[in-house]
Amino acid sequence: MVTPLLPDISWRRTRRSSGQRDLCNFCCALGRLGLSSRGSDNSGIGFFRNTAPCRIVRMALKAGDQLGHYEVLSLVGTGGMGEVYRARDMQLKRDVALKVLPSVFASDPDRLARFQREAELLASLDHPNIGHIYGIAQAGRDWALVLALIEGPTLADHIAKGPLAVDDVIAYAKQIVAAMEYAHEQGVIHRDLKPANIKVTPEGVVKVLDFGLAKALDQRAAAASLTPENSPTLTMGATQAGVIMGTAAYMSPEQAVGKGADRRADIFSFGVVLFEMLSGTRAFKGESAGETLAAVVKDVPDWAALPAGTPRHLRVLLERMLHKDRRQRLQAIGEARIALESPLPDGRGSETARPVASRHGWVAAGVLAVGFAAASWIAYNATRPAALRPLIR
Repeated sequence: MVTPLLPDISWRRTRRSSGQRDLCNFCCALGRLGLSSRGSDNSGIGFFRNTAPCRIVRMALKAGDQLGHYEVLSLVGTGGMGEVYRARDMQLKRDVALKVLPSVFASDPDRLARFQREAELLASLDHPNIGHIYGIAQAGRDWALVLALIEGPTLADHIAKGPLAVDDVIAYAKQIVAAMEYAHEQGVIHRDLKPANIKVTPEGVVKVLDFGLAKALDQRAAAASLTPENSPTLTMGATQAGVIMGTAAYMSPEQAVGKGADRRADIFSFGVVLFEMLSGTRAFKGESAGETLAAVVKDVPDWAALPAGTPRHLRVLLERMLHKDRRQRLQAIGEARIALESPLPDGRGSETARPVASRHGWVAAGVLAVGFAAASWIAYNATRPAALRPLIR
């Protein structure tokens, strides 16, 4: 039996003179584990032994506020890795997205330095299917990533309406794979790939967001609401190795048990996304984050949830990407690209998920080799020539 690694917890609210403030789930989790030492810094905020008061949740910005030379226009969304605002770059006269980081960064110079180093690497990623990072903005104790503003719904919005058409699935999947293959070649792992982190523009162009941010922002800054199956950037520990990051329903088994992530974790997450695009339902489910993680580790997807008309090559590809043992999993995302791009006789894709000869190709090559050998023996009464090499597309 798999023991859930995350307790079922909810946001806790505490009073302070200016109103209410949320405590992060990490603090609440420690409290439930009996590790807290309730104290007060005259603000009503709880804190723990040998730590500063919890400052993970910050006051939201409002329209008209400025962060450096960026003017906030509106709140776009919130998540475990910060709030996202639409803002105006007053120098370059363009709209951008500002991902304002949890204010705990300002009090941790080591973490901030690490974030800046990682952000520099992420800003170097230049691919048409990856949301671009322009730089970092800072004003006082507020820090933000400056991102390209991408219009359009997320892939999660599309899936919420039901399973996608196979043609759309393949079109989107090819673009996601292109982004992943490029990033992996640059040594960058996403670690938090999910439909909510994938945008689709009105022109049908896929943009993968937040590449590498789960690592750049550091596990301790990811304090998120642990809603069942969809808790953004889960975290169980502050400094210990083997911390869990990612979203429960899309995490790889090795991430779910606290092991390190490599590109094969991204491949598993992409498999979960592909399954959901085809079926309209998640591959791994649970009533809580802990149950969902347990399902990731031990359950197999409900293959019957895939539409009857799902091309065989997609089913084979899914099976290879969703293998629990990463040693047996698809080892490089480029293999998925080859599978998605290889045509079937009806033009919908390859018959297998690997770049090998089709069954018909092998049969034809074998018949050709035997026939040629027989004809040679009859004509020349000599030894048969070597078998022809099979033709591989």
